[in-house]
Amino acid sequence: MSRLNRAISSIFLAGGLLPTITVQAATYYVATTGSDSNTCVQAQTASRPKQTIPAGVKCLVGGDTLIIKAGTYIDQEIINPPAGSASAYTVIKGDPSGARPTLDPDGATNQRGFYCSKGESCHHIEIRYIEVTTAFNSVKLYGDAKVGYPHHINLIDNIFCDTVHTNIAIASSPSGFIGGDHLIQGNTFYRTGIGRPGYPPGHNTIYNTGNRSVLERNVFHNLANGIGIWTHGITVQNVTIRDNVFYEIGRSNTDTWQQGNGSFTAVHISVPGGGHKIYNNIVYNSGDDPGFIAFKVWQSSLTDINVFYYNTIYDIKNPKAHSFWVQVMTGTNIIKNNIAFLGGVTITGGIQSNNLTTDPSFKDPTNADFHLLKNSAAIDEGAAVATVPTDFAGVHRPQGSGYDIGAYEAPAGDAPLAPTGLSAH
Repeated sequence: MSRLNRAISSIFLAGGLLPTITVQAATYYVATTGSDSNTCVQAQTASRPKQTIPAGVKCLVGGDTLIIKAGTYIDQEIINPPAGSASAYTVIKGDPSGARPTLDPDGATNQRGFYCSKGESCHHIEIRYIEVTTAFNSVKLYGDAKVGYPHHINLIDNIFCDTVHTNIAIASSPSGFIGGDHLIQGNTFYRTGIGRPGYPPGHNTIYNTGNRSVLERNVFHNLANGIGIWTHGITVQNVTIRDNVFYEIGRSNTDTWQQGNGSFTAVHISVPGGGHKIYNNIVYNSGDDPGFIAFKVWQSSLTDINVFYYNTIYDIKNPKAHSFWVQVMTGTNIIKNNIAFLGGVTITGGIQSNNLTTDPSFKDPTNADFHLLKNSAAIDEGAAVATVPTDFAGVHRPQGSGYDIGAYEAPAGDAPLAPTGLSAH
C-alpha cells in the first residue's frame, strides 16, 4: 500500500469544492528478529518488522507510531524522528504487550538513546516504555538561536540508567522563555553520570527542564543530583515538579562512584525565571555529604516567585546537610506545609510557614511508607493551598477539618484512602 493510498479518505467533488484528503497515521514495527530489507509497507505488520531502530525511524512521518519489540538494541539510537502535532504526536515506544526493549548505545563514543539535533523542528514527539542504558545521554534535545529550541516532548514510563554524562539534557533560550512544554512522567532514573576518563562523575540527572514543563510521578535513586532547573546563561520559567520520589541521592559513602562530585541535590533552581511549583515530592535516605541540599534555590532573580508545598523529607544522613536552602537575595521562595524530619539543618532561608521538623509519626518510614498515623502532629496543621487539590497518592485535600502537612493527606476519621499511584519504595 502506498503512503498516498493509506492516507486518502472520501473525495467529494461538487460546486467547485476541492477533494478532501485525510491522512491516517501508520504503525511500524522493529524487532531484533526482523530484517532491514523489509520495506516500510511490510514493516507495518508485526510479522515483517525492521531489524534496527534507525531503519524503523526512517519509515515514519509525523503522527506515526513505531513499536519496538522486546530485546537489546546495541549501538542504536533514536535520532531526529519526524515531528508530530498537538493532536497527533509521533510515538516511539516499546511493545506494550511484551517486555520493555533495551537501547544500549555506546556512551564511550557519545551515542545517545534519543537525540534531536534540529532545535525547533523537534516537537510533539513521545518516547514511551523503553530502557536506555550506558548512553552518553539517555536523551539530548539540542537547540540554539539559529535552529530554535525543542518543545512538546513527552518522556513517559521509561528507565534511564548508567549514563556517562547527564541523563536528560534539554536546550532552551537565554531569554524569552522559548523551548519547553515537555512532559516527563512515570520514569525511573538511576546511576546518572557514572563517568569515564575526561568526564568526572555526578552530573545532573535532568539538566534543564525547559519552560512550562511538568515532571511528575518519576522515581530518582542512586544519583548525585536529580533535577536541575539550570543551564549556564539561560532563563527558565513555570516548571511544575510534583509527586516524585528521590532516595539514595548523594550517597557518596556507599555509591563510591559519586565521590568527587561538587554538589548533591534532589532539586535545584539555579537560573532566573521563576514561577516554579514544587510540591508533593518525597526525599529520603539521602545526603552523606555536608553539602547535600534536598531542595536548593541559588542564583535566581530578585523578582522570581517559587513555591515549595507539601514535600516530605526524611533521614538526611549528614547533620550539616539541608532539607531546604535558599540563597539570600533570590526573590520570593515560599516554603509551606513541608515535613523535614531528621533533615539535617532542615530549612534555611525563604518565607517559611506551617512546616514540621519534629517527629510526624509516619506509618512505616523504615520501609518508605510516609502515610501519617492518626496521632500525627502534621494532621490539620497545614495552611490552605487551593492550587494543590490532591496529595501524593491522589487523595483530595483536605480530608479533615484542615490541610495536613507533608506529601500525604490522612483520611478523615475511618474513611478509606483513595487507591495509591506511585510507590515511594
